[in-house]
Amino acid sequence: MRTTNNAARGGPLAALLFLLIVALSFSAIAGDRIRIEQTLEWAELKEGLTGLPEKVDLSIVLRGLGPIEGFPIDCIFIIDTSATADLSSAKSFAFDLIDQFNPGDRVGLVSYATNARLDIPLTENRLVLKTAIADLQNVGKSALGDAMQIARRELTLVGREDAILVEILLSDGQSNAGIEPNIEGKIAAESGIRVISVGIGSLINRNLLQTFAGDTDGLYFPRPTEAALTEIMDHLDIDVVASGVRIEKELPEGLRLISSTPSAYGVETDSDGITSAVWQVADLLIDQEIEIRLEIEAVEVGAWANDLDLLVTYTDFRGVKGSEIFPPPNWPPIAMFEYEPLVPTTAEIITFTDKSEDTNEAGEIAKWEWEFGEEAVSSLQDPEFRFTERGTYTVRLTVTDDRGSKSIAYEQEIIVGNAAPVAGFVLRDPETMAEYVQPHLGVTAMLDASMSYDLDGDIELYRWDFDGDGIIDLETEFSDIEYVFQEPGEIVLSLTVVDDEGKVEEYSKTVDILPSVLAVRFIETCMPDDWTLPGSVVQVSIVLSVNTLLNGLSVSETIPSGWTFAEVDNDGATLRQNGQTMEWLFLEKFLDDGIDVQREIKYTLTSLATITDDLVQSNIHGIVGSSSPRVSLAISGDDRVTVTKVFPVPVVISRWDTLDAKLDPCLLELIAFDQIQYAVSLWLSGDEVPSTGGATIGLLTMQDLIAYWLTASSVHDPLH
Repeated sequence: MRTTNNAARGGPLAALLFLLIVALSFSAIAGDRIRIEQTLEWAELKEGLTGLPEKVDLSIVLRGLGPIEGFPIDCIFIIDTSATADLSSAKSFAFDLIDQFNPGDRVGLVSYATNARLDIPLTENRLVLKTAIADLQNVGKSALGDAMQIARRELTLVGREDAILVEILLSDGQSNAGIEPNIEGKIAAESGIRVISVGIGSLINRNLLQTFAGDTDGLYFPRPTEAALTEIMDHLDIDVVASGVRIEKELPEGLRLISSTPSAYGVETDSDGITSAVWQVADLLIDQEIEIRLEIEAVEVGAWANDLDLLVTYTDFRGVKGSEIFPPPNWPPIAMFEYEPLVPTTAEIITFTDKSEDTNEAGEIAKWEWEFGEEAVSSLQDPEFRFTERGTYTVRLTVTDDRGSKSIAYEQEIIVGNAAPVAGFVLRDPETMAEYVQPHLGVTAMLDASMSYDLDGDIELYRWDFDGDGIIDLETEFSDIEYVFQEPGEIVLSLTVVDDEGKVEEYSKTVDILPSVLAVRFIETCMPDDWTLPGSVVQVSIVLSVNTLLNGLSVSETIPSGWTFAEVDNDGATLRQNGQTMEWLFLEKFLDDGIDVQREIKYTLTSLATITDDLVQSNIHGIVGSSSPRVSLAISGDDRVTVTKVFPVPVVISRWDTLDAKLDPCLLELIAFDQIQYAVSLWLSGDEVPSTGGATIGLLTMQDLIAYWLTASSVHDPLH
């Protein structure tokens, strides 16, 4: 027993007499397999000790620690390969036993003859192990002692802390080389290693093999059998973390044991007034919990200043004896915290920072219990929390240290104020309620602000600024209004909401108002990048999309000089040709049949018959317009055609019309068989390829053409 003269342990107890029940607890682990928890609760606290002793309830809890599925196995096979060993039987038995192990078990191999060696370190790879065993051969003498020493070292150095350590000895027990094996059993036992001996051969040293098994709580089998396989695995299936557990609790002079549950195996008080109570447990299983409850009273002032030692002795799951002395329960920690923001609203998350301290040397806080008024709880050290309603809340923190002692709750009052509202809106079609990605000029749009909200109240007013000038154009109590945009292009639309406490929040977005009509030109030359041959016909179309009410529409299109125009389809418009400028008029009111009315003008252009340069670029430009509403905008889309008389060889071959012996731009961009034959003829003759500026086909070019043909790839794509 240890005692202390620290007066602070006796004095503070008197100061605690008016407090509610205070719980003090302690937790420790014996040999990594037995968790000991002592919890101390004041059962009776009075002012002074005159005729009224202090009473406590002390709970001692033992809990077995270990894998729920049982302890894994780390096993070393020791196989005798000397000249006289029955190696065939050893291999067969080893193979059968290896198949009995679970996936998480590890197995290694030590073989010995004149010399011993570690063939396979501990591994989960059964195939490698079996291969090594299968390769063993008889040779030499028997160094049994060396082999057991190597196996023991592998298990003690590499074996897992939570694993059953075992040596499977397949031997006749004879040893005529190396160190003597006689004491290996006792050394293995001290290391927590079981030795399972299986006699292999005709001349077996039965006494030595039995001694190894007896010293290590192992097994001995005179020969390998099917029954031995089952008995070995049953013997290694261990769920007992400790056996022969003995708990001895010492109470110093001045403390008296009133009762215990279960009753103590023995209670003695020596001449110094020290009381010892003893309990015994035969086996403590994995995850088993055993509780002993004691009622103790103090018969002298200051008796609690002395230690209440706890001695536990046991034999662990490997058969190694151990003992631990545990100190008494410690004093409780002090709970404290800070938080920010200091003046939070219902919209803000409050961050709480633990500032608690453990009053015991080398102790630390292990558990946090937060109470946020009646709202919620948390077990985090530094939690975050948001109060959803305005008001005053009491936040409490109770902490428990790493030995189980619990603090008195620390409290702070937090005043939570009003949060600003959140503003937001979308534009919708008032008839379908579909959201407008881009609203149209002159079309009624719904400004829907129903997504705006107030976390802790209601929105009272919606204030709209339709042009971003900072001046409120409309104030309403309703979340949605209808509005017609008067100008195209980008505008800044702003909403300010006001909640029932007078707090405001603004939301703005830039809105792109579509013009009344969109015009897009498309040019098709049958060639990439709108390239074409001299004298070729080019297809042109102008697609008109009317977005709003439109009273009449005109289209003006100017074509390149020297090009020939031919109308294909005017879609109801009237055409007038004015030199190189073509003019169309639509004599109608649009939108009679709905929004997004489309018209399409189609025409062809015949390019210049001859050009002096290798290529000539020509531009097309046009304007679409109306006077009600007034519209004038350029036609977008394709606006350039390139006339060229020089093309790459692959392009010419892919567009070569072999029947008419000419270049056809609208043929497929894939090379066909007749075209590859044409290319081969040019390669053989060395003649120039038409429309290439005098290029001829060399070997590398021919390779490319064949590759395009056989892979059916476009001549405009790179080869792979």
